[in-house]
Amino acid sequence: MSILDHIPAVQPPPGVVSDLTNPPSQAHVVTVLDGVFVTFMLIAVLIRIFVRLKFMKTWGWDDTTCILAALGSLSHTILYAEMIKIGYGRHIWDFPASWLISQQNIRLLQANGITYPLTICFAKISILLFYLRIFGLISKPFNVIVYTGGALMAAFYSAMVMVCIVSLNKCVRLEESKTPFCVAYSGPIVTLNGTFNVLTDFWLLLLPVPLLSTLRLRPGQKWGIGVVFGAGAAACAASLARLIKFALNYRTSDVFWVQATNAMFTIVEINIAIIVACVACFPCFFTRARECIHGGYRRLRSRQGTSTTKGSRSATDLEKWGGSGYSSKALSQKHSRATLKPQPYMEGSPKTYSEIELPEIPERTCQN
Repeated sequence: MSILDHIPAVQPPPGVVSDLTNPPSQAHVVTVLDGVFVTFMLIAVLIRIFVRLKFMKTWGWDDTTCILAALGSLSHTILYAEMIKIGYGRHIWDFPASWLISQQNIRLLQANGITYPLTICFAKISILLFYLRIFGLISKPFNVIVYTGGALMAAFYSAMVMVCIVSLNKCVRLEESKTPFCVAYSGPIVTLNGTFNVLTDFWLLLLPVPLLSTLRLRPGQKWGIGVVFGAGAAACAASLARLIKFALNYRTSDVFWVQATNAMFTIVEINIAIIVACVACFPCFFTRARECIHGGYRRLRSRQGTSTTKGSRSATDLEKWGGSGYSSKALSQKHSRATLKPQPYMEGSPKTYSEIELPEIPERTCQN
């Protein structure tokens, strides 16, 4: 064990005592939030896969990109779990200095700069391709807008991934953190990424609104669209809150505590975006599930009715066999009386079982 394991990475603020053994942390909040939202996301994706393959028997690029987004969210969750093991969510003065000297730890703490852009990019492209399924034949200008927006997002998020990969090689040592590239990556580039993300979130939310007026929708469908837009608005709000939180703490040195707070908004945004991409398959799934439940209930009632009918027919046949004036109970009593009717006593017959004389059986011997 190195002496750096007992020295904090930075000096704590005045009046604050560094705690390297059991410090306050936001790790448990990140873990619980991740577990809840990833679970709902996986359920939504599994429903989508089941409906596409079982009922609709179709598969498109929007399904593929949705699966890729789900895999990205899972990798993001695994990455958070590994980051928490090395102190993610703590105040920086509660980090042992040895943890931040390790280049492997620094790369791990920065790796979400790869998983996040890829995941949110696939989720947004999946939603755009879903828009094309619905409105692609209605408006050609809408198709041009969708393809242009999708290409722009793919290019921007790919550039963000490339910048992060470069930072994993050039910004892992303490003396490199003050270079112009590393300073730009930790500040202006992250701000640019967050701003672009918020703008495209709201653009995706509002893009289909003008075309919805051309559709004839039932009240239930209108309620469903309202729920979808509400979920989309929640994802936009989470993205905006993360950007505001980052802007308010732009100059802070307590980076891992602030990043854990931002991670909570990231979890909500990513997983809600994937769920929204799967919502269109929910009505078909629940309709078929309700039909299966009702069908099973009807079959059960039918079997019970068949069993009851067979029992009634058996009783009817028995009554007919016994005569039209007899019930099965009366018929049974009739035969019982006929069987137990006493016979007239004959002279010389024994009155009791003890008076019956048994014949003599000759004694036999065993012969070898």
